[in-house]
Amino acid sequence: MLNAVLPEPEQTTCRSKTGHIKSEWLERLDDTAFIKRCRNGKISRDELSRFVRQHQLYSREFTRYLAALISNIENEDDRLALTQNLFDEMGLGDAGTVPHTVLYREMMAALGVEPDATPLPATRRMIDTMFECSKSDNFMTGLGALCLGAEGIVPYLYSAIVDGFLAVGESLDSLLFFTLHIECDDDHSETMYRIIDRELAINPDAIHELHHGAAKLIQARAAFLDGLSD
Repeated sequence: MLNAVLPEPEQTTCRSKTGHIKSEWLERLDDTAFIKRCRNGKISRDELSRFVRQHQLYSREFTRYLAALISNIENEDDRLALTQNLFDEMGLGDAGTVPHTVLYREMMAALGVEPDATPLPATRRMIDTMFECSKSDNFMTGLGALCLGAEGIVPYLYSAIVDGFLAVGESLDSLLFFTLHIECDDDHSETMYRIIDRELAINPDAIHELHHGAAKLIQARAAFLDGLSD
């Protein structure tokens, strides 16, 4: 069985191999009432179900975010590598894996959570923010949002969600989408990290656009988490 629960926030930096994820971004997520209640075991099942429904509306667009980013990548080799990532997300890679959207729906069914057709205002803003960054003419902004602000913080964020579900008595076996991404998202983002490191070696000032995209998405995600309680 996967060891899905990461160490407590103060015991881990949850940094990528490149060390680009700022502790203040993680602290912003930890400051939300939702994550605090997940960590301390005081979250309700209704709140967790609301998260699952609303997060599905955001995560089902992931391949579109990635496709938007690819459209602004000039380096052909980078485009090919990111397209392979896109195929993997869609279940079309060499491994023939199940599409992540299908895994999410299967998890919802296992949890007994019905889909929600209507995004909350904060959910809509998070989706729009990710599209805005992914479509940016400066692809470093898109990499900041998609890699640092999304993929890079997934193990840290999802570990809190898993803690919350375990606190309300849910079985770890019902949380496959979350536990899978806790274990493997560093590998999924490796291509983006390689591009980031190379571009920063060429132009160190590009870190400003990178951090701009990451910070925008982190702020939108924190607002999304806060919006779950509104």
